Amino acid sequence: MTTESVSGNQPRPVATIASLTLLIAAVAALESIIVPALPLIQRDFGVTADVGALASVALTLSTVLVTPMAGRIADVYGARPTLLAITTIVVLGGSVSALATIFPLFVLGQFLQGFGLGLLPVSFVVLRRTLSSDRLKTATGLLGAVVVAGGALGVVLSGPVAENVSRTAMYAVPTAFVLLGAIAFAVSTPRDHMSNVGGRLDWPGAGGLALGLLTLTAWLASASSNGWGAPTSMLLVLASAAVFAIWARYQSRTTEPMVDLTMMRHRSMWSAVVVGVVFGFTYGAVVYLLPQQLAVPAESGFGRGASTSAIGFLLCVGYGAAVIASVISGKLAQRVGTKAIAVAGVAFLGLSGAVGVFATTMWQIVVVLILAGTGVAAASTAVFVISADSAPADRVGVTTAIVTIARSLGSAVGTQIAAGIIASATSSGGLPQHSAFATAFGVAAIVAIVGLVVAVTMPKPASTDVQWPSSSSSKSATPRFQ
Repeated sequence: MTTESVSGNQPRPVATIASLTLLIAAVAALESIIVPALPLIQRDFGVTADVGALASVALTLSTVLVTPMAGRIADVYGARPTLLAITTIVVLGGSVSALATIFPLFVLGQFLQGFGLGLLPVSFVVLRRTLSSDRLKTATGLLGAVVVAGGALGVVLSGPVAENVSRTAMYAVPTAFVLLGAIAFAVSTPRDHMSNVGGRLDWPGAGGLALGLLTLTAWLASASSNGWGAPTSMLLVLASAAVFAIWARYQSRTTEPMVDLTMMRHRSMWSAVVVGVVFGFTYGAVVYLLPQQLAVPAESGFGRGASTSAIGFLLCVGYGAAVIASVISGKLAQRVGTKAIAVAGVAFLGLSGAVGVFATTMWQIVVVLILAGTGVAAASTAVFVISADSAPADRVGVTTAIVTIARSLGSAVGTQIAAGIIASATSSGGLPQHSAFATAFGVAAIVAIVGLVVAVTMPKPASTDVQWPSSSSSKSATPRFQ
């Protein structure tokens, strides 16, 4: 008998999801500030574009370290305490980013803020244990829309607040709403509703995964500053491969692994991971390139000389498209299937890169934004539905965490490659050349083609047909509530 069946505190799905929505929207707003404000932050701290990109890498670093831990901890010890602990760290990170006076301290704040992305797999644990399978698809699309809407809000407000008030206020305001959202979730959700479903946390496996991801992210940072073929970069990527090989061997031999690799062997799961890497790469490159191009002076012939505020408002075109696409994708997934949604999403992202190669006028840039926003929303909805709905109840957090990591790593690689291409083709006046932007957009489009092939060959997911190996904790899995 589960905790919920004996408790006097009955779950309240509406209140729980409403408070979760507020929290996720606030976190998304906080995380998105860096997108339009990066050129301003680079000038504020006096750093170049490739060095400034390390602020985005810091977010990715903490994401890849924390996300799998957050997902598995939520699976084992409960979503409620996990969510509140992560939120505390995010509030600290937002405060550090607001008050930083030197760039390394600002990067530290971004690293702590990155813990907030670990709330995504925890949120899917909440949704899986609160909703039926049919409602999960709609709720996943809604959660995606909330993430995008929150991100859009952060993008819109960051420029005007930074330019008319201060960078401190730019980070302090969304940080305050993160705190408010956490308090609302704590009040509205009974302590015993999001209790653990059993099992244990594989600490050695978690540590090995964290070490592998750390060396992999260090390789990204090294490649950004030293070059992809530099000896240091090569050593780091080899070290990461060795760590992952040892970790995988250990995971295959332990009884309750951090990541059940037998799940990853299923075609629908590894396909979702690959698609996650691809759309993360393409979208990460596109949303990095557009603000940089918009900030280039208009006399260059392809830039617009846009301010941070103008960049924010323009990016909201893409965010608006993503909000609409997220809601529609969740609904359509019930009719046409998640595979079709995944294929459409990756195709739109590929088109965004292809159009970006030639985009120099404002209407062309708007088209790129709409295609990218629609594509990333559809692809995200598809892969998260596949991972959350087909995984065992005691593995929802860590399974969706793997997809989140795949997306984040793809985004980091896409951002760093795009930044490297721009930095390598700078004119005598210190401005990047249009050919560099065209090349970077082209690379993003080519990567999307690879993902499109994987998405097209992906089997149609059907959770009732997927027979996962049973675990010692699966018998205590918490049932869903209608």
